[in-house]
Amino acid sequence: MSVVDNIIAPVRELSEYTLKATVARVKLNQNESPRDLSPELKRLVLDRVAALPWNRYPDFVPADVLAGIGEMHGLGGENVLIGNGSNELIQALFAACVESGTKVSIPSPTFTLYAMMVRANGGEVDNVRLRDDLSYDLDAWRERAARGDRHLLLCSPNNPTGSTVTPKFVSELASATSKLVIVDEAYAQFGDDDHSRLLGDHDNVVVLRTFSKAMGLAGVRLGYALVHRSLAPEINKVKLPYNVGIFGLEVARLALEEPSLFVGVREEQRRERGRLVEALRALPLEAVYDGAANFVLIRTAQASGLFESLFEAGVLIRNVGHYPMLESCLRVSVGTPEQNDEVLERIAGYLKAHSSDTDSTEANS
Repeated sequence: MSVVDNIIAPVRELSEYTLKATVARVKLNQNESPRDLSPELKRLVLDRVAALPWNRYPDFVPADVLAGIGEMHGLGGENVLIGNGSNELIQALFAACVESGTKVSIPSPTFTLYAMMVRANGGEVDNVRLRDDLSYDLDAWRERAARGDRHLLLCSPNNPTGSTVTPKFVSELASATSKLVIVDEAYAQFGDDDHSRLLGDHDNVVVLRTFSKAMGLAGVRLGYALVHRSLAPEINKVKLPYNVGIFGLEVARLALEEPSLFVGVREEQRRERGRLVEALRALPLEAVYDGAANFVLIRTAQASGLFESLFEAGVLIRNVGHYPMLESCLRVSVGTPEQNDEVLERIAGYLKAHSSDTDSTEANS
């Protein structure tokens, strides 16, 4: 018997979360900020970190950071958990509340890590399909909440579709169940909703946020969860200690002190998303979906060829055709205006050059 044979069954049955490490001149495949921090801001962070003792562990309870994050949402530090990216907090949350036989409802399609973490803890995944237009099926979620036998996890805006649910609807779900209602708001700043305000009325709502997207700090790996004060100590029991180092903590402190230094790209990306959607809808694509994140999802019968053509030209987007319901779909992260111009020009050029391919396909169908 090999070592692998002794691994517990739930893990052996999982697939790895992987992403091919591909270098491209224009990288629009991971929903990152298209603009890096300024050299001056980087130097400011590095100077602060350099002044700290590197031979000592970071703060076990960084009370000032927890309080500062809580204050942003009208909460206290006791409502905040921080982690090495919000993904780590998803893992800790499921380690605390999922065991063998626990049911968790998640959207389908959505971020694949949710199902992986549920199954890794022995839980059962209940996939709640989006509607054909990729919006949330609200009645299906009401029905799950009414059962009262499963946790509910909604991603809003949803990755990779951009679909949203309103705080009013989440409040309705939270009132209908005593189980957890978790909202992953990694992309919240690109939309208009803020589910964190629900914690004042519902002790079973959990909200996940990240510094990776709108604040342009994906490389720092810093996320946080907003939870009821009675739930935080329970999750802390399974969250690794010292999980955020001195670098991440100093970035967080600076971002809390001077938030305007980190959010300058957000409004640009919101504007550019609207411009991208409008321009893409003028092209012969099967669908361009509405969304509230920093990416645009499109559908075209020529998805594979278009993806490869863009990549050969140095432009990398994301082929999401392997997701449920997303056959022939591509996800384009919002870039700088110049990058978006190039993407639009190349997509339009490819579709024009291959219009006869589409015509012949339709004629033979």
